[in-house]
Amino acid sequence: MSRRTLVLAVHSIVRLRGVLIAVAASLGVFQFLLTQVAGYLSRQSAFAGLSALMPDFVRTVAGPSALAFMSFTGIVSLGYFHPIVLSTLVGLMIAIATEPAAEVETRFVDLTLARPLRRVEVISRTLIVIAFTGVAMLASMMAGTWSGLACCAPPGAEALPFTLTLSLAATLAAVLACWAGIALALATIARRRASAGAIAGVAAFASYLLDYLGRAWDPARPISVVSPFHYFEPMPLIAGQPFNARNAIVLAAISVAAVTAAYIAFNRRDI
Repeated sequence: MSRRTLVLAVHSIVRLRGVLIAVAASLGVFQFLLTQVAGYLSRQSAFAGLSALMPDFVRTVAGPSALAFMSFTGIVSLGYFHPIVLSTLVGLMIAIATEPAAEVETRFVDLTLARPLRRVEVISRTLIVIAFTGVAMLASMMAGTWSGLACCAPPGAEALPFTLTLSLAATLAAVLACWAGIALALATIARRRASAGAIAGVAAFASYLLDYLGRAWDPARPISVVSPFHYFEPMPLIAGQPFNARNAIVLAAISVAAVTAAYIAFNRRDI
């Protein structure tokens, strides 16, 4: 990794600093407040009533771990798989990963490559920004979780294992890396950033719906394996099952393949 690549990465991060700070702060505060919600429900002995109110189709989609979600640990962990949080982070990854397409579209890449830079360094820069953003977002979430539990957990509340939080963060990181790689590959062949972002966003949305159908409807289950979200399974972790390395490997393999394709495509692209 050259100094030039790092300079480009710092430049991109500085341009994004307002959005990154706002999103990281929001996620950290949300995780902190979830610990307060879990504490309140625990003091009210409300978890048993919530489990009884859960509809049957929700139990079907969530599987055997559905009851584990309706617990102190489940509520505290909600932010690591809540659809709004997930869609926000996937959208942020897509926005960052499509930066090369924006630079080609605005001809900013001409100024960049006028310097003694190789094309691969432009892609490496984007990967550094993606990694920095992912680590910053997940670190803020975990800090919110741990600070909330440290200061305000009710007496007698079940302890949240340190390894569980790390496993949830790793599971979320794997699916974010997958979609970041896909969006980056699209950005290296698209003429416009909006096109790359739209295709990646629609693909993420469609694959999320496909995974949902596969979990709730048996005929769609064989097809849902093509969805990256099929390999995003945080609920079993809450139920006490170990981290599923196979799912993480599948998502990592998709990301690596997409990033490799991005390097090849951008290096051959007519700019």
